[in-house]
Amino acid sequence: MKILIVDEIGFIRQSLNQKLSYHGFGTLTAESGEEALAILNSDFSIDTVITSLFLPSMNAIDLYKEASKIERFDDEGVSPPLHFYLTVTREHGTSSPKMKGLTREALALGFRDLFVKPIDTEMLVSKLMNSMPDSEVEKHQSKIDELELTSNSSTNDKKTKNRIDGLVVVQNSLHALKKEMCHSIDVLLDEVAKSVSE
Repeated sequence: MKILIVDEIGFIRQSLNQKLSYHGFGTLTAESGEEALAILNSDFSIDTVITSLFLPSMNAIDLYKEASKIERFDDEGVSPPLHFYLTVTREHGTSSPKMKGLTREALALGFRDLFVKPIDTEMLVSKLMNSMPDSEVEKHQSKIDELELTSNSSTNDKKTKNRIDGLVVVQNSLHALKKEMCHSIDVLLDEVAKSVSE
């Protein structure tokens, strides 16, 4: 599954991008409806759009309608479905009749679900996974397992490097201590030799 995240607020885009990437999803981001449409026109591997209700110069409903006009075909000439999810702030989702009307219209048009910001990532991931065919779920799980192995390997490599660095520090300290002790013994022997000769 490849997801396009559309939100005009940078930290929301980046936060959702990081969280979904962590869960093994391919992600792209856009800050406006125009940018989202340009991406959808050029990347037909995107099958899911998570968009804020309000965007600069157009809303999510306009984006949905414009995206529906794009002729999208994958490498095999098949037109893949494009699934939309709506995100709203608590105020947008629950305040005025106009806002309620827009969210109802979006869901009636074909948006698959509505999420209130801040988004519950676990719930979102669960909904995304449930929307995937079984074959895709298996591929996705394999990707997650691979990411975890890479992460664990990277963590283990870091731990090993830290241990080696620690051992090098200890070894250098022991070497310096040995030199210091040898010097002290030499000085002591010189003093003993002087006192004997006197």
